[in-house]
Amino acid sequence: MSLIDQKIDSISLSILWSRLISIVDEAGTTLQRTSFSTVTRESNDFAVVLMDAHGRAIAQSSISVPSFLGVIPMLTKALIKDYFPLDQWEEGDVVMTNNPWLCAGHKPDIGIVSPIFHNDSIIGFIGTIAHSPDMGGVLWGAGARDLYEEGLMVPPTKLYIKGVPNETLFNIIDHNVRASRQTLGDIKAQVAANTQGIKSLKNLMHENDMTDLEEVSDLIINASEKAMREAITKAPDGNYKYTYETDGDGLGTGCHFEIDVEIKGSNISVDYTGTSGQHPLSINAVLNYTYAYTAYPIKCAFSPEVPNNDGAFKPIKVWAPEGSLLNAQKPAPLGARNITGNMLHSVVFGALAQAIPDKVQADCGSACWCVVLNGTHKGEEYVEYFFLNGGYGARPGLDGEHVLSFPTNVANVPIEVLENDVPVMVTQKCLLPDTAGQGQYRGGLGQRFGFKNIGEESINISLLTEKTVTAAQGLLQGENGAMGGYQIIPERTFPAKGLDKLHPGEELILTLPGGAGYGPVSKRKQSAIQMDKKLGYVS
Repeated sequence: MSLIDQKIDSISLSILWSRLISIVDEAGTTLQRTSFSTVTRESNDFAVVLMDAHGRAIAQSSISVPSFLGVIPMLTKALIKDYFPLDQWEEGDVVMTNNPWLCAGHKPDIGIVSPIFHNDSIIGFIGTIAHSPDMGGVLWGAGARDLYEEGLMVPPTKLYIKGVPNETLFNIIDHNVRASRQTLGDIKAQVAANTQGIKSLKNLMHENDMTDLEEVSDLIINASEKAMREAITKAPDGNYKYTYETDGDGLGTGCHFEIDVEIKGSNISVDYTGTSGQHPLSINAVLNYTYAYTAYPIKCAFSPEVPNNDGAFKPIKVWAPEGSLLNAQKPAPLGARNITGNMLHSVVFGALAQAIPDKVQADCGSACWCVVLNGTHKGEEYVEYFFLNGGYGARPGLDGEHVLSFPTNVANVPIEVLENDVPVMVTQKCLLPDTAGQGQYRGGLGQRFGFKNIGEESINISLLTEKTVTAAQGLLQGENGAMGGYQIIPERTFPAKGLDKLHPGEELILTLPGGAGYGPVSKRKQSAIQMDKKLGYVS
C-alpha cells in the first residue's frame, strides 16, 4: 500500500516531507558540484526550492542562504501571474531572470525556474537562485552610482524552450560579463540542479502512486503554519520598538533603522517606518530581500525546528516605506544590499528582546565582509569572491562563536583555493583577543586577515566592510563588541565600501569586529572568566 493510499497520516507525512527535503538537498549538491565559481562551489551562496502548481514552497534545501528565504516562491508566483500563465509553460522550459525586485535584491542573484509536468499537466515548479560571478557593469559591491551601472538585467525570459537552449540569451550574457565561462557554467549548473530535482521527484511520485503534489503541499504548509502560530501565541501581545545605527558609507554618513514589531495573537507585523532613505552607495535593499532577512530571525526565535516553506511565513507581514533603505525604488543602486540585510537580525532581536528575551541573541560582529577580486591569472580572467566574519553574538546560555556570522551562512573559501586561483598570498589569519563583548555570556572573537598581491599586475578589488565606526550592540545589559578596521600597506586611502585596485606588492589587512555580549557582566561565572583568560581570549 502506498503512502498516499494511507491518506497521509502524520508518520507518512513526516516520511514524505523528509524525502522531499532530501530531493532539494540532492539538487543543491548537483548545483554545488557542477558550478564553476567559488562563490557557489565553496561558499554555498545558493538555494533550491520545490513548489506546488501555485508557486507555494513545499521544501527548501538545507544548505540555503537566508537571503533567498521565500524569494523563489515570490518569483514563481509573479511569473505565473504576470509573465507566463500556466498554459504558456511546456515541458523542458526553463525561465531565467535577475530582476532585483522579482528575485533576491541585486543583479548577481539569478533565478532559474523550471515547471514539473506529470501526465501532461503542470503539478509544480522547482527553482534555484545562485550568486553569479558577474553580470557586467562595475565589479560587484557598493561602487555603482545607480542601477544601470550594476550590469545586465534580464527580464523573465525562457532560457530553454522545450529543452532547446535560447542561444540569443546565452550570447547576450556571454558578451556582457567578465569571466563568462564561470557565469555561464554556473547558470547551466542551476539548470542541471532543477533537472535532477525533477527526476528525483518523479521517482518518488512513482513509488507512491502520486498524481500531483496538492494534498502533500496542503498538509505540509498547514502543519508548518500551525506550528508557527502556536509559537507566536505564547509571546505577549504588544508593540515592541527598537532603533539601530550602522556605518553607512563608513566615512561619517551612517544609516538609521527603526522598527516596530507588533505581536497580536498568532500574527506578527513589522513596520520599518523611520528608517533612513535610499543611500547613494549600493547598500539599498528591495522589499523581497527585507522580508527574507526580517522573517528569518523571527522564525529562528519562534519556530527554528520547522523546515522552511510557505506555511512558516504566513503569520509574518513586513512593510517598509517606498524609497527607504529597505524598500528601494529604481534607479537606486542595489549591489551591496547584503551588508544592510545582514544587520536586520540585530534590529529584529533588539525589538523582540522586550517580549521573548530568552529566545534572541546579541548583535553579531559582522554583517559578513565581502571581498571580490578581478584580473587575469594563468592566461584566464577570473572573478573571485571570498567572505570573512567577525564574532557571533552571545545567546541565552551560550557564548558567541568566534568568526561566525548570522544570519548569512555562506562558507569561507579555503586559503589554498584562493591562492591557487588568484595571484595573492595570505599573510595572516588569526583570532583577535579582547574583541568580544563581555556579559553573562560573551560574544565571539573577531579576526585579522591579511593578503598581498604577489602578481605583476594590479588586481581590481571591491571591498564591503561594516562596524568600523559603529559596534555590535550588547543585549539586555551585555557589552558591545570591538569595532573593526582595515589598512593597506604601503599606507594610502582605501574605501570602506567601494572599488579600488590592489597594486603589486600591496598588502590589505582586515580587522573584523567582535560579537556582542548578552546579559550583565556581573552574572558571568568565574569559571568562564578564568577559562577565557587561559585560552587567551582576554588579556
